[in-house]
Amino acid sequence: MMPTKEEIDAILPFLDRFEAAGFSVGSWKMSEGQFPQFSFEEVVLEFHQALYDNGWVTPAFDWIEWQHSAQEFVESSKKIENADATTIQKLLTTHCRADRFCEGHLASMLENGHVVALLRRLKAIRSRMK
Repeated sequence: MMPTKEEIDAILPFLDRFEAAGFSVGSWKMSEGQFPQFSFEEVVLEFHQALYDNGWVTPAFDWIEWQHSAQEFVESSKKIENADATTIQKLLTTHCRADRFCEGHLASMLENGHVVALLRRLKAIRSRMK
């Protein structure tokens, strides 16, 4: 289902926060005898919660089957320029869900600029909505 203006507006403020000078996603924590864990900065935790609270991470979508398509968007920012809001929702769902199985996945999507590109595209979509 197409995200609403309110759902878009709930996550767009994170664009400025992620583009701000000095923004940090977080850092890896290493504890002896344990697997490394990624510790997100508070702003990323807030973004993650906003995605869930506003329907951007949808359980009705088979993100595992869609991972190959998602990878095409990660590899080609040009594809994002034509993505609609539903595709962005699928991408955000895929990245959030993948992070539960692959520690650091969401962090890498933030660090490589992919999430910022998705939010920029969403901002363009929102600017055309009444």
